[in-house]
Amino acid sequence: MMWLEAFNAKQHSRIHHIILLSAIFMIISALLTQWQKVNEKAEQTQLSVLTQTLVKSAASLRQEWELSDKPERVTVNGANVSFTQKGWPIVLNEQQINCQKTWELLSSRFNPVSYLDLVEKKEMRSTYYNSCYFKVSSGNWLALFYENETIQIDSFLTRAE
Repeated sequence: MMWLEAFNAKQHSRIHHIILLSAIFMIISALLTQWQKVNEKAEQTQLSVLTQTLVKSAASLRQEWELSDKPERVTVNGANVSFTQKGWPIVLNEQQINCQKTWELLSSRFNPVSYLDLVEKKEMRSTYYNSCYFKVSSGNWLALFYENETIQIDSFLTRAE
């Protein structure tokens, strides 16, 4: 009879452990699911802030250009910055956008934001300049190009178009 009580106690203990492990597994699964949602939202927010930073930096440089009596070129943090006919800042290399230097200029004047990949394309968007596509996170691209001598920044792209 003792062996039956010992057997029942072991079974009860095993069932208790199985229930406890199942509960822990469900909690971890729920946390991972929520973490993915939070992470996706954080990436979207980061991309939105980055886009706003690029636009504000370009607008700020354009304002400085107007206030400085519209110089042809200026030097900003070692970069030779030219301006389009409408006053938007552009860093050129052999009459094409120097995508890396333009990124460094606009993403942050003090500590440029890094990107994962860069694709440069000559497209119909501009008669004169190439377009720059920056991969800023897994599956998120940002396009920087000039259309009608005005800077354009498109975010939330899923690939370099």
